[in-house]
Formats: sequence, C-alpha cells, structure tokens
Amino acid sequence: MNKIKIFSALSLMYSFNVAAQKPNIVFIFADDLGYGDLGCYGNNVILTPNIDILAKEGVRFTHAYAGASVSAPSRCCLMTGFHTGNARVRGNMTRVGGLQGEREGIGIVRRISIQPQDTTIANVLSNNGYVTGLVNKWHLDGFDPASTPLDRGFQEFYGWLIPEPRSHNFFPDIRYRNRERYEIPENANGKNMDHNTDRSTREAVDFITKHKDKPFFLFLSYNAPHVPLDAKSQGIYANMDLTENDKNYAALITHMDECIGLVMQTLKDNGLDDNTIVIFSSDNGGARAAGVEKLPPINGVLRGWKGELYEGGLRVPLIVRMPAGKINAGTTSAYPCYFADMFRTFVDMTGSQTSIQTDGLSLLPEILNPGSQPVERFLYWEQYPNRGISQAVRWGKWKLIRQNIDRPFELYDLQADESETTNVAENYPGVVRTMADYMKAAHSESEYWPVSF
Repeated sequence: MNKIKIFSALSLMYSFNVAAQKPNIVFIFADDLGYGDLGCYGNNVILTPNIDILAKEGVRFTHAYAGASVSAPSRCCLMTGFHTGNARVRGNMTRVGGLQGEREGIGIVRRISIQPQDTTIANVLSNNGYVTGLVNKWHLDGFDPASTPLDRGFQEFYGWLIPEPRSHNFFPDIRYRNRERYEIPENANGKNMDHNTDRSTREAVDFITKHKDKPFFLFLSYNAPHVPLDAKSQGIYANMDLTENDKNYAALITHMDECIGLVMQTLKDNGLDDNTIVIFSSDNGGARAAGVEKLPPINGVLRGWKGELYEGGLRVPLIVRMPAGKINAGTTSAYPCYFADMFRTFVDMTGSQTSIQTDGLSLLPEILNPGSQPVERFLYWEQYPNRGISQAVRWGKWKLIRQNIDRPFELYDLQADESETTNVAENYPGVVRTMADYMKAAHSESEYWPVSF
C-alpha cells in the first residue's frame, strides 16, 4: 500500500473518531528547555522517562521550531497562528507604544499584549464546544490587567501574571485563580515550601478531573527550567560530579518530568487516555544564562542560544502523542514546522470550524503519515536588536539569516551542516535571492516595532 493510501485510511479513521467524540488536547510547555535536554533527544544524564514514553507512543519531530527565540512572541505565534512578521507581539518589550511597567533587574520597560481583535486558538476551541484552561505561564498580558487568559478565550486560568512580580517564580507567595489574586502562605516570608511545578501540576490534575466528561483543551505551561534555577531538591543529581547550576538545572527538568507522569496517570485514571492528544514542546531554545558546564550541551550540536536566530535559539523538542490507538507510535519526522502551524493543527485535530486564516499549515497530515509532506516550505522569524531588525528564513535544507538590515546574509545548508559552522552565501546567490525575497515579503510593519529599511 503506498503512502497516499495509507494516509487516506488513517485520515478516514481519525475523521471518524473526531466525529464520534471530540478528542481532548493537553499541550505541555517547558520554558527555555534546550533541544538537547531530553533523553529522547539524546541526553544521557538528565532523566526524563515520562517524556521519553510520550516519544515512544507518539511522533517525535526533529526539525520543529519555536515561534521566536524568546518567550512572549513565541507564545503569540502559538496562540494566534501568525509568524513574527505578522504577529501582534514580536518581542518581550516594545520599541514604542504598549503599556509601561517595571521588569525586575532591568527597570521601566514597555510591553504589548495580544488584543481583543486577535483570535486565539482558545477562542476557536471555546466556540466549538471545548472547555479551555491555562495553567501557570501566560506571558501575553503585557502590563494590561484586561489581557488575562480569561480575556483571550480561556475559560479557566490558574497561574501568574506579569504585573505581579511576586507571582512569577518557583516559590510564589501570590498567584491567580481566574481573576482572584490570592496568597500562598506556604511560601510567605521566604519559607519556600510549595514549588511552582507541583502547584501547577495539581491545578492541571484538578482541571482534568473536573472536566473529564466534556471535551477540553488544557495548556499546561511550566516555568522549568527557566532561571533562576530554584529546584525543589537536587534529588538524584546531588552527589554527581556536576556544578551547582548543573544539578539544579537537571533537577528542575526531572521534577517537571515526574509531574508530567502524574498528569498522564490522571488521564488514565479518569478513562481519558483513549481520547486525549498530548503534545510536549518548549517555548524557545535553551538559555546561556542557565550557566551549565558539565551536563551535555543544552542545545545539543546546534549553534546559538535563546535570543538568537541560530538553530539553538529556535529549534525545540516537539512530541505529539495521539490517543491510545498510538497512531504512528515511536516514529520520527524531519518535517520543518513551527508554532505558527499549531493553530491550524488544533483546528484539524478537533474538527473545529473557523474562518480565521493564519500563516501556518496543519501538521495533522504529517502526524498521521510521517514523511509524507513536502519539506520545501518557508518558515520565517524576526527579532529586534537595539535598532533595525534581524530576520531568518528556513526553506527545505537551507537557512538564511541576516543579523540586521545593514549586515550581510548568512546561508547555511542544514542537511550538511546542522551546527551552522560554514556560511555558504557566496556559493549559492540564487538561493540567497529567493530566500531574501521571501524575507522581505514576510515582514509587515508594526506600530510597536518600527523599522527603517
């Protein structure tokens, strides 16, 4: 049977299941997790057995990318389906406009939130009969109290918001329950008894249990392993020949993995395993600020870090585990994809209806039949240094980067040079022209990040 027939059979089977009962979706998000931090992506020190099981039971993408190399714009791409050339939020801080507030360690900054006219995937799924919930990190509220998850399509929210600095750390003494700001006495006055990863997991488990009889979309967005590296315990790493940073970094990831195991067990205990899609990823590449030294490289063989347009700043783990039928369990896909694709993917996975057109494509055909989709597509990113604009494009095996509008193009052949060590722009002027033309067309002007070309 050829690939087209296989895909047709799987597609019909999946469509029938969607029609019979809408699948739940649990999207689990790490924060600053590197491409090389998981066992299933080659790490032989940090233990992640539960995430590794997801990979064994699902499709593991090896060329998946974040929406941006820092948190807020990456999450905006995920939520709205637009790449950073068109998205509302294109950086953690704006150049002009937005609302003013204080960022710890930096001072007064300005931020923008996604706006009421921006449709999120939570809006779409809510309108199609889903209960939608977000646990922990939103990061798309800027400093606007009217831009919480509840104002952008989510029906329930348990977590932290940017304007309240006491809410976003690993031992918060303030947190939000929907619109209620409440205190956590276990963490008051520096007692640090209730770790954020544990609290977020309890909230996720409660959400699943409460809504087990309805189709739901749960976005579980952990803080780990973002700095500061405040691990609950160094656990199995305490006596290893590692630096203190290494021990805490590894412990944060393994703790998160253990909690993911609790979430998976909750799905099984409630009879939801057969009708729940579980997805795992990270908001951007691993961060240099983590300061690890003796662990395997955070981003594996990839060049660069969080905040950069090289592969290490953008490429992330992505695992999609379909319901217990285990469609294509244990397979890998080298299909180039990014967070702008998730909006359309969620729509197709749930059989939802929407008129919204986005920059992304649905990954469902590739999930149902890995290796079936043509890789000659364009992916686009931009970010904003002190002036100008930096841009990157992926096209098949090629990656084009321009570090600023007055800098030369860098071209890398990712098939031959995954670590982006050799700039071959001079050897392939036609490829550079094609990708540069797309780079120019993909950018639309933003009132919050003005650029002078």
